[in-house]
This record gives sequence, C-alpha cells and structure tokens, in this order.
Amino acid sequence: MATIEEHAAIKIGVHVSASAEVRTAFEIILYELAQQHAINAEKASKNKQRSDELRYTIQAIILAASCLEAFINQEAIQVLGQEFEKYDEGYIDVLGKPKERQRHPPIEDKWLEITKQIGNKTFNKGKTPFQDFHKLVELRDEILHYKGKPSSAPSPWPEAKGEVTLERAKFTAKAARYAVETMQAMLEQFYILTGKKKHVWVK
Repeated sequence: MATIEEHAAIKIGVHVSASAEVRTAFEIILYELAQQHAINAEKASKNKQRSDELRYTIQAIILAASCLEAFINQEAIQVLGQEFEKYDEGYIDVLGKPKERQRHPPIEDKWLEITKQIGNKTFNKGKTPFQDFHKLVELRDEILHYKGKPSSAPSPWPEAKGEVTLERAKFTAKAARYAVETMQAMLEQFYILTGKKKHVWVK
C-alpha cells in the first residue's frame, strides 16, 4: 500500500518507489525559513524599507503557521498510522472512531487532540501560547484568503505620518517576530505536555 507521501507524489506525476520509507522533513525547512524571513523583516524595518518589510513579514507568518501544521500532521501520522488520512479528511476522530464527516479538522483542533492523545494533557485554549497560536492562524488565513477591503489605520512608523492601509499597519516586523515566537512557544509547550524528547532543530 502506498504511503501518504507516495499518493501525493503520484497525483502530480512523480514516480515514487513503493519501498520508500524516507520523507522530506518540510517542518524543519519551514521552521528555518520562518526565522530567516522574520530576521529579514527586522532588517528591512530598521532600514525603513517598508515594502520589503511587508513582503518578509507575510512570508514569515505563512511559513510559521505552515511549520506548525506540518509538525502536528507528522505527530498525527505517528499516532494514527494508516488511519491518518481518514482523520485528516474528517471521517474518524483521533481515537479512530467513525464520525459523520463535516469538514477537515482545523489545525487548532489537531494540536489539541493529538497532543492529548500522546501525553494525556493538552493546551489551555484560554492561555498563551495557544491564544497566540489562534491569532497566528487568523493572520495566516487573512493573507491566504485576502479580501482586500478598503481600510486604513494609523501609521506604525515615525517617518510615515497619518494613515496607511490596514495591511501595512498590521503586517510589520513586529508581526513577523510574533509569528516566529509563537511557532517556537507552541513547539516547546508540545514537548512539555507530551514528555517527548525535543528535536534538535527546535531552538
């Protein structure tokens, strides 16, 4: 039976060996890229390069959220094995019990459910870092499902007086740093709650 990665490869026309057991650890790459783009956003902000600051911030936010999604998916695969696809498509719960499919489980639900399944404890939804994670997902979704409604906000920069677009006021180097710090805090808390040994790439 083909693995999840093999199915994905077949769909885009890539030949995959049926005996392949290795995978590309995208969560590590996404983690490093999110950090680098946050650093770049900080540099651009200091140099008053506002367009670059916006570009790097958008990338840092998307990458940080994507890292957390890739990470929890891998943990879910370890828990559920071949049943993961049914869970990911909403046909079974985290215990493998059938349920009436309504939607794919949101990333936040995955983090709560998989963490509890591994360590019998999970995040407090009303406290950090989970509240920050919720905000990060909102920021990511705001970018990926951009509506572009006309709006403005006070400029966050001393050299730019008056109003700027809401996007420019919101997606600054501060938001990029927030995204990366949230990504790191979620991973750290996951290891605390589950008791699992932390991967060396989580710093």
